[in-house]
Formats: sequence, structure tokens, C-alpha cells
Amino acid sequence: MKLTKRRVTVGLISAAVVVGMTSATTWALASEKPNTTTAAADKPIRLVVGYKHGVNPTSGDAKIAAFGARRTATGAAQAALGELDATTVEVSSSRSAAAIASLKSDPNVAWVEADTVRKAFDRTPNDPEFIRQPEMRDVKLPAAWDTTTGSAVKVAVVDTGVTAAGDLQGAVTAGYDFINNDSSPTDDQGHGTFVAALIAARGGNGSGMAGVCWSCQIIPVKVLNHKGEGTSSTVAKGIVWAVQHGAKVINLSLGGPGSSKLLSDAVAYANMNSVLVVAAAGNEGGYSTEFDRQYPAALGDVVAVAATSTGTTSLAPFSSSNAPGDRWVDVAAPGIVRSMTRTGRGYVYEQGTSFSSPIVAGIAALVKSRNPNYTGWSLMNAIQSSTSAPVSGTNYGMVDASAALGVGTETTPPTSSGVSPGDNSLLHGTIAVRPVNVADNRSGIRNVTLHVDGVYKGYSRTAPYTINYNSAGRNGTVKLQVRVYDKAGNVLVLDRTIRVDNVAPAVRITSAPKNGAKISGRVSIGYTGSDANGMKLFQLILNGKVAQTHTGTSPFVFGASAVPKNVTVQVRGYDKANNAKDSTKFSYHR
Repeated sequence: MKLTKRRVTVGLISAAVVVGMTSATTWALASEKPNTTTAAADKPIRLVVGYKHGVNPTSGDAKIAAFGARRTATGAAQAALGELDATTVEVSSSRSAAAIASLKSDPNVAWVEADTVRKAFDRTPNDPEFIRQPEMRDVKLPAAWDTTTGSAVKVAVVDTGVTAAGDLQGAVTAGYDFINNDSSPTDDQGHGTFVAALIAARGGNGSGMAGVCWSCQIIPVKVLNHKGEGTSSTVAKGIVWAVQHGAKVINLSLGGPGSSKLLSDAVAYANMNSVLVVAAAGNEGGYSTEFDRQYPAALGDVVAVAATSTGTTSLAPFSSSNAPGDRWVDVAAPGIVRSMTRTGRGYVYEQGTSFSSPIVAGIAALVKSRNPNYTGWSLMNAIQSSTSAPVSGTNYGMVDASAALGVGTETTPPTSSGVSPGDNSLLHGTIAVRPVNVADNRSGIRNVTLHVDGVYKGYSRTAPYTINYNSAGRNGTVKLQVRVYDKAGNVLVLDRTIRVDNVAPAVRITSAPKNGAKISGRVSIGYTGSDANGMKLFQLILNGKVAQTHTGTSPFVFGASAVPKNVTVQVRGYDKANNAKDSTKFSYHR
């Protein structure tokens, strides 16, 4: 892509040009009207002359004047250069070679060099609409573009659909339409295309506008109809689908009052898969609902974006914001913007936090391009911790794309004092596995996973992070591995070896009245039990209820008068893994 750059001129020509220009054209003083036939070919050249320490830099003025040159540093400028034993002069290109040779031959001169052109590192696209996109400068994007204009990071626009026209040609991947339940998420309203162009319109191609992340890919997910309306369930489906299809950033320029468990779970699903969700804070400014929380923006681990007025760090009058003491709105970005219509042939101005949100989502994609290993939390941290100025009603202030690119991430893994169950525990059936005293020093715990003998078995994302492992069919040594992830993607690995016994013990009654007998007085029940890992206890079961418990094998004794007229008797044995087995049942009457 062809690019132009904003320049800050601190010199007029390169050293190569100084050496190469040696014609004999007469130099005209700056106060004189230039000779129009020679001015273009005989532009002035600025030189820097360094003098030996202790020599007055103005001492060579006579020699400089002899070549029709003049010293350009005076007053404060010369005072500053004088600290470096230097001065600057201008000479016509036709006399530059002779002037340089003469100056270098001066015993008071230490060196001579061209006053080389330097450039501000602001990459300004050559797209004709860019001059009408001041919002991009408000968030320092030209400076950011000098570092990166993006990569093929996928950003999901969960909205009214996206039409891949104009500046979005080549920027849109396959998507899905949850309104019509098909794979053609074409925009029939215009909102989604406008949003997508702000994120990924192809900049620097000499045509149209420039989006925030020129090389990013848009995943179009249609969850709003032609009126711009949809349900929480449809939005939730769109979030999950986007995560499953490779989105690293999800933009939600939609919302409404009232929380939703389903939306909360969908956002948590995205977070657990290292995907950042960015959402518009809403346009309730000026109404009685100005401070009301809007969802999904107000959900945890969502970057909620308010709007500022063009060229300022003042909250736009229409923007929702935090009430005093509340903290659901995170950052702000320009909310009066210019972008592309769904036809791909027109560009219009619109306002709303719907258009602040994609600017932030695009910046997140730039950060992800620069740091491919960053998680959603790392992207959020980069945006929140690099804001350039406070904005009333937000937690952090005005986003700064250039500064966000330089923010590091957390690199310290979580901590834990161990794993429950303990090492070499003898267990059976469904086993509750969890890390003990787990903590993280900054980003917080994202989730915990369990692997058994190297095979993934499940996860938990809520404290105390218990994962149930069904050991049915297993016997012998089992290796557990608990992996604790923080939100920045750091992992603590905890290994544990346990013994699993899912074989019930052998239990039988060895001495008792004959089955069906009439009983009286004191009744004695003898029994025995065995297991490869040993027995734990035995219980006397009368009519299905536990009547007595022994840890050894001394006989159970009960009075016939103390039991019902008809009674059944069993002995239940537990092995050390807690497997249980009942003996044959005996029936008696009295």
C-alpha cells in the first residue's frame, strides 16, 4: 500500500545531495527575489559546522560569507548549539562543495555535516476521506500506525451484519446470520457495516477511508434485524459462534438495560477462551437514565466504551457514563465519526457510543497484532492502563492507540499450596479435585483444568475451582494434573498421584440364626470381609437401616425384643476406598 507521512523538517537536504551538487549558479539571498530560472535547481543546503572545543562558533562567519552563505542559528538557537560547539549555515547547492572543503580546511573546524531531514513517526494514510476522520487523530492512531497497521487478527462484528463492499473488500471472512439462520450475514440496516469499516477499512490504498486496523479481518455475525433489534439469546449465540470461529476481539455496539445470566455466561465463555469483548456504553446522556447500567457493557471483563466530542476529552452530551461511585464504564473514544455506508460508495457522519466501541476494538486488534500471545485480559489491560487523559464519567479516560502498543502484560503465574485430594490418596467413584489456596497477584484466576493420565477431563471457572472426575472403571495408580490459568494466560501446573479402587469388597455373614428362624433373647451375627486395599468398617443393617457400626469383626449383638416382629438382617462392609458391599439378607420373626 502506498503511504504518505507527515513530516517535521529540521533540515533541507541529505548528505548525498550535498556532495553531488557542484554547479556554478549564483546564490540569491533570502531577502532577494529568487531567479525563477535557477531557483528550482539551486535550493539552499543547510550544514552543521562543529568547532573545536573553546572556539567561538561565530568566528568563521567571514569565511562562510565568502561563499555567499549565512549563519542561520542566532539568539536562543545559537545558544543551544553553542553548548555543543556548533552552528548552522545555509549555502546554495552550487557552492556547497567548495564551502564544505573550505570549512573542513579551517583549523578551528572539527567537522561538517548535512543538517539531515528527520520525520515524525506518524503514518498518515493517503486515503482521501482520512482528512475528514479527526477521530483517528484524537486517539493517536497515526503514531500507532508507524509501529503496526495490523495483521490478520479476526475481529467479530456482532451486529446487523456486514456488507463486504468498498473499503471492506478483502477484509470480511465467512460469517453467520442468526436472524435468518443462514450463512449470509449481509447488512440490511447499515449499522454493522459502518462499525466494521471503522475497525478494518483498508487504509493507505489511496481510496476511501482508513479503519483502525487496516489488515484485520472482520467476522460478520448478524444478531440484529433490519430495525437494529435482537434478543439476548441471539446475541449470546453470536458471541459463542464468533469465539468458535477464531475471533480474538468481539465488538458489541448494542445493549440495553437489565442484566442477563445468558449474556454473562457468553461473555465468560469468550473470556475463558482469551477473547476480548468490547461494548458500547449506551446513549442515555441527557436523560434520567444517563447513569443506568447498560448490558452487556456493564458485565465483568467487558471493556465498556463511552463517547467523547470531536477533538476533545469531554464526554459527548449523548453518552452514558458512570454515576458518582459507580465503575462500570471503563474508557472513552470519539463518538462523532465518519465511516462507510453499506453500499460501499458513500461516507457519512454518525454519532453514538456504537461508534466509539469499534475504535477501541480496532485498537485492541492492533495490540494483538503487535503481541500475538496476548490474551483478552492483556489487551484490556493495555487499553485501560495507557489512556492519555481523564474523561469525566469513565474509570480510565481517553484511549491512546500509540501508548497501548507499548504496554506489557502480567508474566507471573498463579500460586497454590497444593491439590486436594492429597498425594497417594485411596479413592473411588467420583472424585472432587481442586487446587488449594489458589491466588494470583494481578489479573486474577481465569480457569482451572484437569487432565487425568494426560487426557483432558474438564474445567472450572468459579472458586473454589472444583472439578469432578468420574473414575468408574479405573483401578490402580492414576496421575492427576491440575492447571491453573490466570487471565493473562500464565499457568501453574500441579501434579498429584492418587490410587483408585472401584472394586467392592467381599462381605458375608459367617454365623447367625438360620434364615426364616424365630428369634428371641440376644441374637449374635458373625461376619467377615476382605479387600485388596483393606477394610475400613462394618455396619449392621436392620430392616434397611444402620443399627450398629464396628471397625473390627467382633459379632454384632442385638435383643430380639428391641426389633420389629419381622426383621431383615444384613452386614454392610466398606473398604478403605469407601466402596460398600452388603451381605446376603437374612429374615427373622419373633
